[in-house]
Amino acid sequence: MSALSLAFQKEIVAELVAEDALLIMAKGLGLRNILGAFLQIYSQPQNLVLLINTNTEEETALRDDLLRSSGIDKGGASHFKSITSELSLSERSDLYRYGGVMAITSRILVMDLLTGRVPVQLITGILVANAHRVTASSTEAFILRLFRQSNSEGFVKAFSDQPETLSTGFANLEKTLKLLYLRKVNLWPRFHVTVTESLESHTADVIEIRQPMTKAMKTIQAAIINCMDICLQELRRSSSAIEIDIDDFTVEKALFKSFDVIIRRQLDPIWHRVSHKTKQLVSDLKTLRSLLGYLVSYDSVNFNLYLETLLASVGPHSGNYWMMTDPADKIFSTAKSRVYLQQDGYQDPDDPNVLPNMRPILEELPKWDILSEIMDEVEVEMHNAPHPQGLDTVLIMAQDQRACSQIKRYLSTPKTSTSTRGKPLMRDLLHGYLQWKSNMKHFKDNVASKASTSLASSMASSGNAMAGVRRGQPANKRRRLRGGATSLAPVAKHSAASFQKEAEVIATFINTNQDSSKSTARTFYQDVEEIDDFTDYFGLVEPSNMVLVHSYSGESDSLLLENIEPRFIIMYDPDPTFVRCIEVYKACHPGKQVRVYFTVYDNSVEEQLYLSALRREKDAFTRLIQTKSTMVLPIGDTYTKQAQDQSLLRNIHTRIAGGGKTGDERPPPRIIVDAREFRSSLPSILHSQGMVLDPCTITVGDYVLSPNICVERKSISDLISSFASGRLYTQAEAMTVHYSRPVLLIEFDEDKSFSLQDKADIRADISVMELSSKLVLLTLAFPTLRLIWSSSVHSTVEIFEDLKRSEDEPDMLQAQAVGVDADQAIDSAYNLTPQDILRSLPGITSKNYKHVMSHVESIRELAELDVASLSIILGEGPAKTLWDFFHKDSRVDMS
Repeated sequence: MSALSLAFQKEIVAELVAEDALLIMAKGLGLRNILGAFLQIYSQPQNLVLLINTNTEEETALRDDLLRSSGIDKGGASHFKSITSELSLSERSDLYRYGGVMAITSRILVMDLLTGRVPVQLITGILVANAHRVTASSTEAFILRLFRQSNSEGFVKAFSDQPETLSTGFANLEKTLKLLYLRKVNLWPRFHVTVTESLESHTADVIEIRQPMTKAMKTIQAAIINCMDICLQELRRSSSAIEIDIDDFTVEKALFKSFDVIIRRQLDPIWHRVSHKTKQLVSDLKTLRSLLGYLVSYDSVNFNLYLETLLASVGPHSGNYWMMTDPADKIFSTAKSRVYLQQDGYQDPDDPNVLPNMRPILEELPKWDILSEIMDEVEVEMHNAPHPQGLDTVLIMAQDQRACSQIKRYLSTPKTSTSTRGKPLMRDLLHGYLQWKSNMKHFKDNVASKASTSLASSMASSGNAMAGVRRGQPANKRRRLRGGATSLAPVAKHSAASFQKEAEVIATFINTNQDSSKSTARTFYQDVEEIDDFTDYFGLVEPSNMVLVHSYSGESDSLLLENIEPRFIIMYDPDPTFVRCIEVYKACHPGKQVRVYFTVYDNSVEEQLYLSALRREKDAFTRLIQTKSTMVLPIGDTYTKQAQDQSLLRNIHTRIAGGGKTGDERPPPRIIVDAREFRSSLPSILHSQGMVLDPCTITVGDYVLSPNICVERKSISDLISSFASGRLYTQAEAMTVHYSRPVLLIEFDEDKSFSLQDKADIRADISVMELSSKLVLLTLAFPTLRLIWSSSVHSTVEIFEDLKRSEDEPDMLQAQAVGVDADQAIDSAYNLTPQDILRSLPGITSKNYKHVMSHVESIRELAELDVASLSIILGEGPAKTLWDFFHKDSRVDMS
């Protein structure tokens, strides 16, 4: 972490120190440095500051920044601690009393707050990173609510660099501020006057290179965009009967990954009513967007290979809508022409391993030539004006690790007088492509065989029903498909047939003329390799000079620039965040010479994405500025007012005239919650509705509402996995034994359809493979078990309120004792995960698991014991059961 030497950074810190606020900065301006400055300020033992909503990588980076920062010693850095589940209760309590800054996971903190292990009154404040992720159901909002409930003096400071997220939706900024218990927002866009003055006072030497795409690349790009437009038109047409907003269905918005979120947000609640065609169109748009990125980042061989992979993955009775269009045929044919052409009688004179009648074209990426020219220019510059310290570093930045691997291979290939660097590389890739395609012949054979078997079985199971449906629609009444889809269907069939024929020819040639075991070719799948960021270099003029190839990694790139201090920076792919990082780096080091080569394909989607990202960020800040000037926030202690309102509602009796209060004031309802349930959002919503939560580890159930009611809560995915493992049967059995009113609560996602399965998938008879049939069998096995369906987490809260009405409050000690043997001590509120895993193993019971734990140190050690050793610990029968479980063959016959 560099010192805050820029004027706008100092002003940001001064504003935030003076008054609590939500800080929203533009990406690349150094948000992590700002957060690190507050860690440096509060890393003293007299403070107790909690840092929440960070992941392990962010915590490690902040700790390293704190150690490197100027003016702080190792003693100060020791006051920045990470609290995870690996620490025991006593260790966490000691850290809280010790003071300093604690980076703590949200689930552990909320448990410690509810059980009173954190001295809330002594907390100096809370730092909230990634504030744009805080929602009404998030654990972070739960933590801040508990904090404000007992401490109204401590500060809350929130940080975010995602203005687009906070500016979308209805009143999203106001909602976030209310959840953070803040009334002020500080906005710092790139066009802020202070930021502009700080960054433009010392600028780097920037050379912008706009490289035209080849004619074939332009053709493919135009065809992909046409396919996207056709899919969007069809999506609008198929969605006209559904009440969704189709104004967002534009090609420009479909270029961004956020489009998937937008369209799924609208379609998820009605997903069960959406046709298969609409679902396929949504998937096709995602595939087409990926193709636009691969066009400029993949070489011609691997791009064509990826297209043929898509084609090979399509079965004979299924397909993608975009493949049935005319532009799709143009994509496939043009991509193939960039690699090779079919020419009768042609034999490559330079390479006998190329098939007869195949003329290699092997079009290279245009940026490769530009990169080679830049490297030659840099070499001359280094020779004429060497670095005073004798070290010149060239930093090449690319979009991802795969692009870095590609650049590394290209630069490591020497140039010759007769060929460029790319020609040997492309020849190598062509050999890998031919080997891959010969192997795909067997893949297509297997796909066709399995597809035909599946089709035959499905036709047999459906009987004549489908035939009746088809006969029920006369040919003259069939709806004509727009856009020429009927005539375009043979295009996909022809391409698939051509692919299969070519694969057979190539396989025959390779088996006859080549020894595949000696092939050193690399294909699309082998081209991805791990790159050690600080060791991959290539000598230029002198051994002291190096070339570093690195992928973009957001704010972490600022640290990369500080560490290596490059003299030349080549931006192989454009990235707005890294541009800001260069601006900040150069403004902080005005005396350093930095030359930046900015390469971009002219009139390409790559350029459009870069410009659109800048425009979207600017528009987001503009909306936030307008919202800030007009938004209305409540005055006073919001939490106290909410608690008073909930208390009033609990004690109003509707049968008393005028809604008068009852004589006795009722305390808030209590619910015993299993500690593992705090991974979900339900405990947070329950607490927001005025319920008191008692967290502990309970053996039976997830929630205990009363001495008689125990609830096992399952999401749809958890329900399916519990049936598959048999865990649900054991849980239901335990609940029915110990509680008179056991409940299985099946909870759906609020943003998705409230439908377990489509009506067409429900069978008339009971099948052990059907989910609905499994539920029927479960209720038959346990007649007292009650099934409750909840459409969302908020509906679950209402259900709990209804179930607790006229019921006694549960007792935590009794709930913990349920399912535990009389001579077995009740575990603490934080049961270790290995202990839970151990108790779930076959042959391990509540009577012997502690005996096992006293003989082995870990589950791995237990699994490595032989039968004789296990028999000494468990006895002969349980030992044989456990050994068989560890050593049985888990392979499944897929034939």
